[in-house]
Amino acid sequence: MPNNESSAKNPVVVLQTKAIRLCILKLFRVENLRRHCEHPDLLPLTLGLPDLHGTALVLAPIADYRGLLFSDENSVLESMAEKRQQEFSSGRYCAHRCQTLLELDPAPILREERAPLWPTSAYTGSISHCDIAAVATITTAQKSIGVDIERTDRVKDKLFNALFTQNERAILAGLPKVASAVAFSAKEAGYKAIFPIGGQFIGFHEATVALNWSARTFSIEYLGAHAKNSALHSGTGYWQVKGNYVLTIFVIN
Repeated sequence: MPNNESSAKNPVVVLQTKAIRLCILKLFRVENLRRHCEHPDLLPLTLGLPDLHGTALVLAPIADYRGLLFSDENSVLESMAEKRQQEFSSGRYCAHRCQTLLELDPAPILREERAPLWPTSAYTGSISHCDIAAVATITTAQKSIGVDIERTDRVKDKLFNALFTQNERAILAGLPKVASAVAFSAKEAGYKAIFPIGGQFIGFHEATVALNWSARTFSIEYLGAHAKNSALHSGTGYWQVKGNYVLTIFVIN
């Protein structure tokens, strides 16, 4: 039998070893959340999220990415105002980066009923934006996923009654002030995750958010009558706050 030294010099063994390492790396990329942030100030928002099987998340500054989009996508945004064009192109740019991270074939992401229209049923995802950044997530392994990014001053006192149930308002009163923005963003992420499943609008009072403040997680209880929306109960949400911004994701298994 060859000793370890001669084995290490054997080109066949070397190639086999490299192939095994490449397979391990590819498995690691698929198994764990692949994240990429191009906005340095908001990097902690993405780093604090948990690893998710077969999922990618990308965050980037709001900018003009029209030159990087597919022609079909640019056709969609032609009728939009300049500001909305930048928001749309930024979100699609992030989504395409997610496709790359998950080694998916690049394809245009159009829209239907103001929601992203994913090019294949092999994966699903979600897109959001605030005043300075856009974020997108795609998953090939979860049933559905929603993402949302908001300013922490997004929720004004006059909106409390419209956004939260009486029970939610009572609980939020005992939490830090930023909790209202977290809860609002959590509902938005939940709605984005459930819409592809339920296909029906959900009012803010039809779902309640329960925040686990120390764990930075949340759950959503659906109070309405549309049976498919009860899939919210099987989901888990995660949130991070950095400075003036909150990022939430909601995953339905």
